[in-house]
Amino acid sequence: MKKIIGTVVFCLLVAAAAVGVSAVSKEEPQVASTYPLPGSVNVPGVRIQIAFSQPVDPGAMVLDVSAHKPDGSKTDIAGAVEVNEQRTAAIFRSYQPLPEADIQVRSSLQGKAAHDWTFSVVEKAPLDQGRGGPILLVLGEDAPFGPYLSEILRAEGFTNFLTIGASSLQSTVLAEHRLVMTAGAVPAASASALESWVNGGGHLIAIRPSAELAKLAGLETTGASIAEGELSIDTQQAPGQGLVADIRFHGPADRYITGADTQTLATLSSHTDKSPMPALTLRSVGTAGGEVAAFAFDLPQSVVLTRQGNPQWAGQERDGLAPIRPNDLFYGQSATDPQPDYIDISRVHVPQADEQMRLLTNLIEHLQRDGAPIPRFWYFPKRHKAVLVMAADDHGTERGTRDSFERMLSLDDKNCDVSKWECARATSWLYAESGLTAHAAKDYAAAGFDLGSHASTYCQNWSRASLDLAFAKDILRFRAAYPDVPVQEASRLHCIVWSDYTSQAKIGRDWGIRFDMNYYYWPKAWVNGRTGFLTGSGIPMRFSTEKGELINVYQQETHLVDEIFDDDRAAVEGLIQRALGPEQFFGAFGTHYDFHNEFDKFLMELAQKYEVPMVSARQMLDWMDGRSRTDILNQQWDGASLAFTIAGDQRTHGMLTAMLPSSTERGRLQELTHNGAPVPLETAVVKGVEYVLFPGTDGIYRASYGNKVADNVAPDARPAQATP
Repeated sequence: MKKIIGTVVFCLLVAAAAVGVSAVSKEEPQVASTYPLPGSVNVPGVRIQIAFSQPVDPGAMVLDVSAHKPDGSKTDIAGAVEVNEQRTAAIFRSYQPLPEADIQVRSSLQGKAAHDWTFSVVEKAPLDQGRGGPILLVLGEDAPFGPYLSEILRAEGFTNFLTIGASSLQSTVLAEHRLVMTAGAVPAASASALESWVNGGGHLIAIRPSAELAKLAGLETTGASIAEGELSIDTQQAPGQGLVADIRFHGPADRYITGADTQTLATLSSHTDKSPMPALTLRSVGTAGGEVAAFAFDLPQSVVLTRQGNPQWAGQERDGLAPIRPNDLFYGQSATDPQPDYIDISRVHVPQADEQMRLLTNLIEHLQRDGAPIPRFWYFPKRHKAVLVMAADDHGTERGTRDSFERMLSLDDKNCDVSKWECARATSWLYAESGLTAHAAKDYAAAGFDLGSHASTYCQNWSRASLDLAFAKDILRFRAAYPDVPVQEASRLHCIVWSDYTSQAKIGRDWGIRFDMNYYYWPKAWVNGRTGFLTGSGIPMRFSTEKGELINVYQQETHLVDEIFDDDRAAVEGLIQRALGPEQFFGAFGTHYDFHNEFDKFLMELAQKYEVPMVSARQMLDWMDGRSRTDILNQQWDGASLAFTIAGDQRTHGMLTAMLPSSTERGRLQELTHNGAPVPLETAVVKGVEYVLFPGTDGIYRASYGNKVADNVAPDARPAQATP
């Protein structure tokens, strides 16, 4: 289907028909850039862009877009085309998401071939779908945030699971899994199958169970509920050992009455009613070791809201400092609507979303103590507990990016390996008129630095249309200025404008952005010198909409902001110390500096002092993708030993650390082999659970458990090392 450029007006873009063609050069225009690049795969969204070296006559230009599938079929793609004011670029927007196929774009000027290119859209499985494994997620239709359990499992290093709808649950599926997690209601037949499975020794975690599963969990439903409150964890026993006792939860929670044989592991209270109610319970079922744990609150929704803020405050200017920014989603003391802060700023040093996720992780390990342990992966490469995601906003400086990059290069060991995080690297988002030359940008990119456009709405609140235009305009200008750097995958908008709940993540995704650093810990008077976690988290995780839809864009908080902490460096050091110390508040800590001070230099000095890696946003994205795509396959338990195979994704570059509980009811881990060769056993206590940690290299493993304490395993639990 042919599309004539200039038939659509898009926001600030003007239709070509309204512009004369007399200014068009008689010289032959050349294609300056395209988006997506030729040969790209896994392309998101519906955007296609082509830019020219000089203005063109839009009325003489034709654009064809078609999908070509392996069976030889061809389908024309319908959409709208717009041009910019200068007539140097055109954007094609398909009416529907691009299909899984090879997408061919053919453009011509005055009947002459101008440029053809092809990219690919690969088949995309739903984000909540795992690739099989010992954990089964069963999601009810009345639990919209249930799919976020998949993101929690990935973040916690459980990369192998299967997700099904509650109506699809059958006994044959249950027989293939060792642990089941349900969210929402399940049909009566499925509840009956679960009861039989638990009586046979199965382990079930039910989130806000409906009547049938509540009864199995030893709970009586009351029909009452609360929204928001405090979560108090019993830290004197598993699974609460090692966690923070008191944290805030968000979203709904049900009131249950516990039976005599049901153990309460955590309690809830509302802001208005301080009387405790069960939050997490555990009950033994049958004589074969079956157990049911139940969360009275919506754990995945609480994690999302803790990370992303109050959706009811979306689009509100609450802190009185225009424009609307992400911190407005947490800031309570609006002049027109005073409310309690959505985050307890007095406890901002505690990663409260992460603590909720680790309660789930500890619960999984606790339930599996009498059965097959489930291996998982450590959060960061090489057992690092803290990472600095170095990211600058270059607002047109002459030498800011160059000087900062050169300072990093001076720290490199002679033979350091960028892919293994051995060299200090960073991201810089630049205005197109910044002083960095195209040649220098190409060299820095080749050396492992990450560069991209610092898109801007000129510090103005945006509409979806104007934000889309800003990305289109500024990415185009950046590509024209720096044509030889890789396509941008991470972003932080100028002034950190965030005008609604998730549109920026979605629109950024359409332009290839999958790593967002706009959640910015600010303003200074509110922060008041307290380093910590605006989002309650130190782990990059995907966004969710307010309705529970996963967005394939990672939210990376900017924890360390130069305008907040440049004059309070002890606070910054405290954040790192709490990650490395007994608190175990691990984190990939996002940074911001724009070269009006030496905050980047201080961060480099701090990273060297504590041996914390400095990486770019692109490196962090690659790690998160690679880790989540690494499989622990063929897990087979014979009652005394666990056999499994690790198949790593190439983006992890051999830096994975695998983890196994050091003990089961069978006894301690006696021997671990990799492809038949012994692996040294090193123990570490992580959030109250003792693990054996070992390099997660590809191959076949066997872990043997017994009662004899191995000579090479220290009887006391040694802390995990920050570096290998």
